[in-house]
Amino acid sequence: MKNKIKLIFAATILTNGLHKNSFRSGVYFAGANIFHEMIKNPNLDVTLYCSLNKIEELKEYLKIYYPNAQFNIISNVPLNKISITYAKLKNLKQQYKEEKNGVKKLFIQMILIPYSLLINFTSILIKKQDYDAFFSPFSEPPKHIQKNKNIKKYMMLHDAIPLLFPGNNKDAIGKHGWFTKITNSFSPDNCYFTNSEATKKDFLKYYNNINHHKIYTIPHACRNSFKQCDTELIAKVKHKYNIPVQKKYVFSLCTIEPRKNLIRAVSTFLDFIKQHNIDDLYFVLGGGQWDKFMIVFEEELRHFDEYKDKIIKTGYIDDEDLPPLYSGAEWFVYTSQYEGFGVPPLEAMTSGCPVITSNNSSLPEVVGDAGIMIDWDSDEQHIQAYEKYYYNADLREENRKKGLERAKEFSWEKCANAITNIIMKDNINE
Repeated sequence: MKNKIKLIFAATILTNGLHKNSFRSGVYFAGANIFHEMIKNPNLDVTLYCSLNKIEELKEYLKIYYPNAQFNIISNVPLNKISITYAKLKNLKQQYKEEKNGVKKLFIQMILIPYSLLINFTSILIKKQDYDAFFSPFSEPPKHIQKNKNIKKYMMLHDAIPLLFPGNNKDAIGKHGWFTKITNSFSPDNCYFTNSEATKKDFLKYYNNINHHKIYTIPHACRNSFKQCDTELIAKVKHKYNIPVQKKYVFSLCTIEPRKNLIRAVSTFLDFIKQHNIDDLYFVLGGGQWDKFMIVFEEELRHFDEYKDKIIKTGYIDDEDLPPLYSGAEWFVYTSQYEGFGVPPLEAMTSGCPVITSNNSSLPEVVGDAGIMIDWDSDEQHIQAYEKYYYNADLREENRKKGLERAKEFSWEKCANAITNIIMKDNINE
């Protein structure tokens, strides 16, 4: 019997935590929280795997979040001065490409040639005795690990959005797209974890190279920092994001893109306040955005110009400001077309905020009976839900209490332990 499982953790996703934009999303937080719990487990000996071009960012991330810890880091090549310089040059080339500086890009490209030759001769080989298992919270295993039959592979599948909504995810499902790379790596020998039964059903429906005996549903959670906040902190954060302190507001948090159904959520809100002559309620919309979609969003709402001051777009919201923004809202709106899990409604419930969500995909698994659930494509049901919460303080309070209880069922510790137990069961008795 083995004393410890020697686990490779795919840590590239952790570098997203350094950026205050849409990359710092639910997928990042899932990876970061599972990592945080796994490294505390005495039965795991964790080594970090990181793509070469992100090594320096990973070191910076670890220095910020784990300043007193030491981690072993590997990549697809040995980490030395040559490979680190190569990675820095590759990043510089990408920077010049984005800046459309062709001369500097070509210069860097020329310098990269000898480095590329050296790198190709020094590909790392992971030997049989070195590692037992590889776990990725997001991306596919590297090819040299995929080929290694002695390492068991485990991977988290978050959602099938690129497959179900291809029009908005062409880059993801293209020949070299990130989703295509993930699905091309599927094997009946590998083990998969999904965050909801809905996600599990989607992948089993569309991919026959996943063994249905080796795919497990393990719900995600939200960070421990989410809680009900006092009125003083709420007022301070409202002021920071230009929300009138003496007014009430409805809150929505997501990436502003088509699948989130924001045009309907916002337009029906404006219809609602117009019909009822309501002047004390705002719609606060938080999160990053797709620039092209924002043009469509603004155009669709032009006929509400007289009410445009009722919509407050905050952009990216700092982590520490989310709990008070949830806590201060009259209710939270998240009527998406599809969600692999749906962390924001859980964050809202944990913060004592009543929720309105869609009745599709994974959302019923998260919310249960603790909120108002409606058809995502029904204008009428949106308005009715707004009316129920605005005019019924007792219902808001009832669902606030239900949400707080429901949220206790989810934790990252429980999630990570469930994943670890399956890995342990597969490996410990070999």
